[in-house]
Amino acid sequence: MMEEKTQEEIERYLHNEMNIEERSVFEKKIKSDELLKEEVLLQIAIHESFEDPSIQHNQNIYNINLINDIKQQLKSDELRQTSKFIKESTKKHKNSNKKTIKLVTKFIASIAAVILISFMLFYNSQQNSLSLYNEYADWNNLPSLIEKGESNTLSELEILYNAKEYKKIIAFNIPTNKAPYELIYIGTSYVKLNDFKNASIIFDKLINTNSLESSRGYWYKLLILLNQNKLTDAKKTLTIILNNKENYNYTKAKELSEKIKNIK
Repeated sequence: MMEEKTQEEIERYLHNEMNIEERSVFEKKIKSDELLKEEVLLQIAIHESFEDPSIQHNQNIYNINLINDIKQQLKSDELRQTSKFIKESTKKHKNSNKKTIKLVTKFIASIAAVILISFMLFYNSQQNSLSLYNEYADWNNLPSLIEKGESNTLSELEILYNAKEYKKIIAFNIPTNKAPYELIYIGTSYVKLNDFKNASIIFDKLINTNSLESSRGYWYKLLILLNQNKLTDAKKTLTIILNNKENYNYTKAKELSEKIKNIK
């Protein structure tokens, strides 16, 4: 938890109560002190979540995307009540004497520290999960239908995919759910359009074809789960893949299973 003096400095900084020299010195301190920077980021996110128009800060110092991520976390069910309490306490004691304000500020700082720890654990987990996704996701490594001498329809899907015409691909009406190659191209097209919900539905259909390509569905679903930071489900899917050495990307899944153990 930040010292009371530092907490007061943060409040003075955010509410523009510092002179130009003090502000400049404090901003240099923020740049050189990662713990202080994280605390200031949290306080900015808290104030902005409460729609406090009085705060001022130099946006060039911070990762704005990180602030927005913290704000989203503050809106989560686990932290909603805590955030509500901070907001109500801030309003209630806004006009109180300095001693009371210090006590409330100190208590809020304690709660903020808990929120910061919770968020950073989540954020680090999300970043690690995404790094694994980026390392293993290769949506261009699909079976070539042209090389296999498949029908004109299947060859057309590959041509459209290479041309990034993903919407045209998902508009295809396939006659049956037991058409693995079509399902692969349609599912990955949904992924390319960031529609992971429909992609998962398609990959479930791929799994249920019981074809030679059906195990690709588990691998593709695993990638989606990593992208969404759903680690529990990702580990379950990894277990399924590792149950059979014949499954698609078994070796990569074995390698990934060791790396995912380090993500909490």
